[in-house]
Amino acid sequence: MNENYINIISNLLDVNIFCLTKATTNMFTSKNEPIVITHTASGASTTILPYGATVTSFLNATGHESLFVSHLAKTDGSKATRGGIPLVFPQFGQSGRYGTMPQHGFLRNNYWKVEDGDKYDTEEGAGCTFSLNLNNVENARGAGEDSIWSSESSTQSGLDCTLRLSVKVSATSLTTTLTIQNTSSQSDIDFDYQTLFHTYFKIYGSKALDANLCNVAGLEGYNVDDKITGDQYVQDDKPIFVDREVDRIYTPAADKKAVECVICTGEDRSKVEIRASAMTGDGEELPVSAVVWNPFIEKSKGMSDYGDEEYHDMICVEPGILSGNGKLGAGKEVVFTQVITTK
Repeated sequence: MNENYINIISNLLDVNIFCLTKATTNMFTSKNEPIVITHTASGASTTILPYGATVTSFLNATGHESLFVSHLAKTDGSKATRGGIPLVFPQFGQSGRYGTMPQHGFLRNNYWKVEDGDKYDTEEGAGCTFSLNLNNVENARGAGEDSIWSSESSTQSGLDCTLRLSVKVSATSLTTTLTIQNTSSQSDIDFDYQTLFHTYFKIYGSKALDANLCNVAGLEGYNVDDKITGDQYVQDDKPIFVDREVDRIYTPAADKKAVECVICTGEDRSKVEIRASAMTGDGEELPVSAVVWNPFIEKSKGMSDYGDEEYHDMICVEPGILSGNGKLGAGKEVVFTQVITTK
């Protein structure tokens, strides 16, 4: 075989490898093309990625962005997006309660279907609905005999679950509503669950560590579980701010159900208000907790999809159903809503 022939074959192989790599990249990207919903009446908009049904942007009528997405975040469908509003279900964290299920469950690791018939754009707002059925989940929903959510276990038991995420944008607000339905084939099948809107808020001017320009108010009286120090206490009436790694769960008192809080979001003196509530299909209001999180210095350096200095640019305030909700029985549903309003 002469040298020219060898070079021709080598060049062809390089082209084929390049084309395969490009095709693989395009496969992720094209399937995860952002869906932009614009409210014609006000000009406000929101952007959602089908992978995880992750909201990645909320621009109000003045063009102000409320959500943070890391500049290193994967948005091509190769992994969950770091930022925006990832969805958490059926477990918070990675406790091992559901076997080998990934961190925060499987909703953010799967493609959701857009319900075409639910798209709208009216004077009041614009939006659409995404859906995911347990039988259509392809990626990472746990495996092993100890996981009721694994493909094998759920098939044998008859466990099934359908989830719908409705997203609505208006001039000053973004509403996300997650409906969880136990659609199991047998009446005696129920499951326990946790679910959150893992919302990343953008802090303007990189002022997340400035207690005057970035803080969270409205969680006074909540029982606090500090996951970093192990401390447990009742939150006083002072605003919550970031001066170190923050990872705390705020659980409401017995007489409190919905979460209502205000976040100062940076040097432009902007604010966002959060209101989150949950209701069963039977009309029972469920208690909603809140998680406040900022990875600070060391943890930021350990995340490949997050910049080392980006802890200055965001704070997570995550409303969630974490306790006091019981099991979701067959044929039952829960509706969980978060409303973000810009101030």
